[in-house]
Amino acid sequence: MIRTSGADLHPATGARFVFEREPGDPPRYRVHVYLPEARRIDCDLGWEDGAVRIEPLPDDAWVAAEIAKLARVLHRDPKSRLTRWRGP
Repeated sequence: MIRTSGADLHPATGARFVFEREPGDPPRYRVHVYLPEARRIDCDLGWEDGAVRIEPLPDDAWVAAEIAKLARVLHRDPKSRLTRWRGP
């Protein structure tokens, strides 16, 4: 059995983005962004009139931009879960 810890979720550089779909329609996601140094950002993702809506909007502009990019993928093809690693 392989065990992982919360520290395994945090990359040394860049970020790990995890989108988890919430029940119901239209699709909405809970987003967890794991950053170096055990930092984490949590927000909600949805769409309003086709436009991406991220609440609360992360202070880190790079993180917000990456969430918006990945939101396009989920808007075209909603999934129950999406995980992606991205470098700065």
